[in-house]
Amino acid sequence: MSNKISLTLPIDAAYVSAARLTASSVANRMKFDIDEIEDIKAAVSEASTYIIKHCLPKENSDLQISFEIFENKIKIIILVEQSSQIAIEDDDMGLLMIKALIDEFDYEYLDKENRTMLTMVKKHSNIPLEP
Repeated sequence: MSNKISLTLPIDAAYVSAARLTASSVANRMKFDIDEIEDIKAAVSEASTYIIKHCLPKENSDLQISFEIFENKIKIIILVEQSSQIAIEDDDMGLLMIKALIDEFDYEYLDKENRTMLTMVKKHSNIPLEP
């Protein structure tokens, strides 16, 4: 069973701090330690910034961020509707940083919806994982 918090922000770098603050609040409530909270905040910031800079957002679209809360992990999904598909570069410094901070990272282009989705998972170090 999980809880979900959703956040919709304008596609503007000025609102990345709101995503970071929400990530910090959720991670703190989940009792992640301070280093894990900093990792989560940095990953959310990098992912949001990457999408804003590189994913050619459709005019008047929003940045949709969801935080799914599980007993032993947090799953963060960031979605944006695009004007056209772009190639995500695996060697981009921002994406490499996210991969170093987060336990699981994936991205995909949802062709039928013309959206890009970034998915990040940070596992709780103090709670055993589910089988």
